[in-house]
Amino acid sequence: LIHFYKRLFDVTLNLIITMGKNRVRPAKGGKPARWAKGQSSSSNPTKNRHRTKAKSTYFQYLTGEETGGADGLGSGKLTAAALMRHDALQGDTDAMQTSLDRMSIRDETLTLGMTNKTFDTFASDWTQCTNIAFDKLLKKFQLKNAHHKEMLAVLAAVTEIIKEQGGAETETEYFAALMSTLEVSETIENLSAIVRLLSLVIRKVPKEVLINRSSQVLQLLLETLSKHADSQNVSLIRGLLGCLSHALRVQPPAAWAAHPEIANVYQCVLTYTTHTKPKIRKAGQHATVAVARGGGDTPTGGEATPPSTSTTPVHPAASQAGQHCLNVIKNAGPGENSVLYMMVLLRALLPTLPKNITKLCCETILKLLTLGTKIIISTGFSSLYGLFSERPGVNTLPAELNGQLISALYDYKPNISDTGPIVAWLAVQQEGLLNLSQQNLQLAQSHLHRFCSEAATCWASPKPEVVKAAGLALRAVLTEASKSIGRDTCAKVIEELSAGLKYQYHTAWSTVLAVLGTLVSTVGSQHPQLLYPVLQNIADLRGNDNVKLEKEVDFVVGKAVASMGPRQVLEAVPLNITGDEKDYEFKRSWLIPVMRDHISRTDLAFFLEYFLPLAAKCLDRSKYAASQGDNIGHKTYQVLTYQIWSLLPGFCTEPTDISTSFKNIAKILGTQLSSRKEIRLDIMTGLRHLVTSSLEVPADKAELARFAKNFLPILFNLYTTKPGGSEEAGQRLAALETIKLYLKVSDSAMIASMFDKAMEKGASEGGSDEFTKEAILDLLRCLLVHVDAPRILTLYKNAITNLTSKDHKEQKKTYKILDEICKCDTEAAKQFLHQNLSELQSSLLTSLSKTSPSSQYPRLKCLISILAKLQEPQPEFASACLPEAVLCIKAANKKARESAFLLLISVAEAMMRWNPDEPEQVLRDFACKVMAGFKDTPTVIQCSILAICKLYYQFKDIIPQDLTEQILKNVLLLMSSGTRDISSSALSFIKVFITSTPLGVSTQFLPDIMKGITEMPEDGKRHSRVKTKFLLDRLTRKFGHDLVASLVPKADVTTHKRLRNIRKEISRKNRQNEDGAGGNAGSDDDEMFAMAKSRQKTMDELLADSSDDELDFDDGEDGGGGGKAGSRRGAAAGSANTAAKKSASGTFIQEGDDILDLLSSQAASKISTVRPVTAAAAEAKQQKRKAKKKEEFKMSSDGRLIITEDMDDGDGGDDTDDDHQVGGQGDGGGGGGAGAGSEEEETFESLVATKKRKIGSETASVRSRMSTTSKGESMYKPGGSGIHRPLAPGSEYKSKKSRGDVKLKGRPDPYAYIPMSHKSLNKRKSAGAQKKSVFKNLVKAAKRGAAKGAKYKAKDAKKKM
Repeated sequence: LIHFYKRLFDVTLNLIITMGKNRVRPAKGGKPARWAKGQSSSSNPTKNRHRTKAKSTYFQYLTGEETGGADGLGSGKLTAAALMRHDALQGDTDAMQTSLDRMSIRDETLTLGMTNKTFDTFASDWTQCTNIAFDKLLKKFQLKNAHHKEMLAVLAAVTEIIKEQGGAETETEYFAALMSTLEVSETIENLSAIVRLLSLVIRKVPKEVLINRSSQVLQLLLETLSKHADSQNVSLIRGLLGCLSHALRVQPPAAWAAHPEIANVYQCVLTYTTHTKPKIRKAGQHATVAVARGGGDTPTGGEATPPSTSTTPVHPAASQAGQHCLNVIKNAGPGENSVLYMMVLLRALLPTLPKNITKLCCETILKLLTLGTKIIISTGFSSLYGLFSERPGVNTLPAELNGQLISALYDYKPNISDTGPIVAWLAVQQEGLLNLSQQNLQLAQSHLHRFCSEAATCWASPKPEVVKAAGLALRAVLTEASKSIGRDTCAKVIEELSAGLKYQYHTAWSTVLAVLGTLVSTVGSQHPQLLYPVLQNIADLRGNDNVKLEKEVDFVVGKAVASMGPRQVLEAVPLNITGDEKDYEFKRSWLIPVMRDHISRTDLAFFLEYFLPLAAKCLDRSKYAASQGDNIGHKTYQVLTYQIWSLLPGFCTEPTDISTSFKNIAKILGTQLSSRKEIRLDIMTGLRHLVTSSLEVPADKAELARFAKNFLPILFNLYTTKPGGSEEAGQRLAALETIKLYLKVSDSAMIASMFDKAMEKGASEGGSDEFTKEAILDLLRCLLVHVDAPRILTLYKNAITNLTSKDHKEQKKTYKILDEICKCDTEAAKQFLHQNLSELQSSLLTSLSKTSPSSQYPRLKCLISILAKLQEPQPEFASACLPEAVLCIKAANKKARESAFLLLISVAEAMMRWNPDEPEQVLRDFACKVMAGFKDTPTVIQCSILAICKLYYQFKDIIPQDLTEQILKNVLLLMSSGTRDISSSALSFIKVFITSTPLGVSTQFLPDIMKGITEMPEDGKRHSRVKTKFLLDRLTRKFGHDLVASLVPKADVTTHKRLRNIRKEISRKNRQNEDGAGGNAGSDDDEMFAMAKSRQKTMDELLADSSDDELDFDDGEDGGGGGKAGSRRGAAAGSANTAAKKSASGTFIQEGDDILDLLSSQAASKISTVRPVTAAAAEAKQQKRKAKKKEEFKMSSDGRLIITEDMDDGDGGDDTDDDHQVGGQGDGGGGGGAGAGSEEEETFESLVATKKRKIGSETASVRSRMSTTSKGESMYKPGGSGIHRPLAPGSEYKSKKSRGDVKLKGRPDPYAYIPMSHKSLNKRKSAGAQKKSVFKNLVKAAKRGAAKGAKYKAKDAKKKM
């Protein structure tokens, strides 16, 4: 049956190809044949070229291949997309949805612009297979692949057998049928196809089937594998290994002991781990590890797996696999590749082994490290890295064995100049200590001192990669292993790491300071006294003018301030500011900004004890210096005073002693807050931090509440005082925010008393002082949240009278108070609303006509809050809010417009909430009320269209079909209006409709939409050309160019031209995206390089070879490039390069006065695979590099700098580096922008936005001008007569095609006269004359030229600096 299907498939395919290529051609050199007389109308002519073509076209639909394939098959137009498009245009949405469900396609991801693709494949039709296990084959079937054809034939035969026997096409049935076919198969190709199908379906077979039939399944697979062990078919062996791996994985651990044949099968799989072919060896190793993990997947490189728990049992296959690796390594020679194969396998296998086998494998790896070859060392470290990074449990790697392994690795430390091995060694030790710290923290801390000592020596390496790797490893280990560290261990670690501040490590000081910052942040809170010497040395380093590490030092000191606290830091590094200094060189003043940024969670008492007296003394010294005429001293100490007070917010951030220390500083803060405006912001910020920190602590909250009666009056006075400038205006706003927060911890009785006083003061002020009255209203609004219902009623009665006030500010404040009452969630506010809701509603509705534009936003918010809290149905009030919401859509204030849309939706949601059983009917009634405005004035019509647009966008999922059709019909009718605003709003609705409506619904309205767009008035089309282009672009991408163009009348030439341009833009953009996929590789590499700088490399990256280290010879600098390019040169050059590479990749031994003992444990650190760089050589190389560097300025004999100006200011690449980034937006730019923007999620505001986008820019004109200049510009200067004569001014305007002058883009007009006309004396046209001034072009060009000149002057000045 398989042979039959295979033969049938080949015959059918050949028939398709033959018929596709069959066509009548004329004889060579002759004329084409012509119909004989009378034969053109014959029903059965002798020529059958067209019938043959029709037959070949019929067979094209079977394959669905693209046009121009290798087999000559064309592509049909009767595709699934075409059928769906037909159903959608006919309004048959049910049929379209059925097609979508059958193809498992989401509607929002589908477009009907596809004409050459189909979702049904030829493979699925041919085999009639419906099991999803074979989707990988059916969806990726390739006609050119012979293996795919064989698999398809086998699958078709198996499917027919299963269907004939009445099977349900389950995975078990396919598995059984394929296993039966495997027994009788003979050819290698057929076996390979069956095994590949088995590997696809065996993953879906239930585990119980494989467990019950394990003996038969394993025996058959093993026999097949043994029979074809020497086969050259890699796919067959890989497939068999994969099937065996899955069959072994599902076996329970108990079955391994009960059935020894399972272990024998696994042993057979292990033999393929050393296969000579890489693909087979990789498959064998993957199968081995997958079984040893007990069913888990093999981890990929660079991805961390979750740590194993201590109770995770070890799989029986793991011991067998580990013993196999040991045997292979033991029996192999030191130079055989099988040793490397086993070490690579051990990287993934070690975390699964039992602890006794793990110990033996680690001992074997350490023995192999003594061989000293670079590949063995790298692979060995990689294996140990895999063991530690997996975080194995105690059953695999106990803490004692982990510690012993870490100690043993110190004897195998590579040379610090050998980049690859030493970086790998640091990574292994880091992961080992991290794993040990998770199992036994005390044991890990016992290894911490030695690791820090060994890693710190790497800071002396001349390789920056080694220095960076050592810093990253130390920081990672210190972060995890320094928790609860002992004092003695901590002292030793600090001593070792602080040695990095010595001058011998000066090239690595940035890395050393980063490590010390991590050390300080982890140890500072535990043993702060031990860090005093380190902080002193770092502070001295900060004061050294020759060391430019200010940011690094500030980072370490900031970590110390955050962990140790400012008291401990100032004990270690005194500020040395007393206020009695004789000079003004404060060398430790840099500490104040650092402490300001990092102080938190400390004692507030320290600020009172130390900084307040110091600030007072500095202030006195500043005043004394001012009285003595010492302006420098006055300013210096004044700035110090401000800086000291800036520390207060940090001390007030979650302090530890509010209940005991705030009472001592409260009076001082109140006094300073009233008298000194320069530090008010710091004091108020500190108060806000204190309130925020005490909200969850009752004792602290009560302590702050005690002083509310002192601070709140001061803050009230600050807010009610009229500001004298912008600084005081900012302080008023800060005071209001502080009042709002402080009221949260204040006593309610005191708040009520202050509320009453504020009401009295507001009533007494009357109209005398408007500023004070408005300030009091703001304060009452803040107090409103914390008072009872009677007081709210009192405020309401006083405020309701101002709703019709002619003072816009007062009216706005009143609406804000009402909004605060409506949205307040306190019990008092709820009680007030329940009692006075009807009165409030009537007051709001009656005051609509006298509402000022500035009061629209708070009024709309008030209505929204009322609607949200209405529990009982009140359709009359909701309907009364609707006209206001519609009219405010075109308000001048942006917040008012947003609130109008929100109120519109709130009304609809309230009506639906009151009628939950009839949401569709509610939407019909609501839409009818909104569409009633379509018969009003143009402004109301525009607002109504935008309102119905928002309504459709919000409720598009539940709006009934007939309502959608009714809305769209009315909007399309209004689109033909002669009023620009109405047609523009109608286009906004179409834009929202096309973007947010499902494909099946929007397609049936497409003819009406295109008819409305094409029948718009010319004035409306020109005014809304940007929106129209966006719509045409969106329609083209969603429905296809052919469909959209077919709906446009042929007489509308302009629209057809725009559609053609849009189609070209889309095609061009698609091509650019496809071409850019490969071009973006460089940017991705740069991004990965930037990420590599900020993170630690994975083990695979650490083991990468570095060619720059291997070829670092002075005598080889003049050699050509390496790699493949270098090998193409002459034979002599090729042999020289080969010899140089061999010598460069050798082994180097560093010996001093004594001869190196290669058997000692320290031999590894003296052996390197790259040439060691001595200090003298490094210094000479540095001097040579400096000598090659070009000096920026020349120097005369007497030491003066000679600075010359560049003659060609436009030369150089700096000015034009960014020019290509700025592209002028032409007529086609709009479509591209629309296409790009449509890929992201669009909001309603972006869809209905009416603000036009600027097309083109001044930068584009600059770019076009600068692009004409070149580096090799001619130095010719005109002069003489004839063609060399200088051109007269204005000659560039002369036309080359006719007489007269022409206008140039971006240049002034070519004439300098002003046309005089009697029309300019007409007063009625004076307004138009101002708009269209004759000077317009001249002034515009002059401004543009002045802007360009200013830009070039700035660039020239920047160059000369």
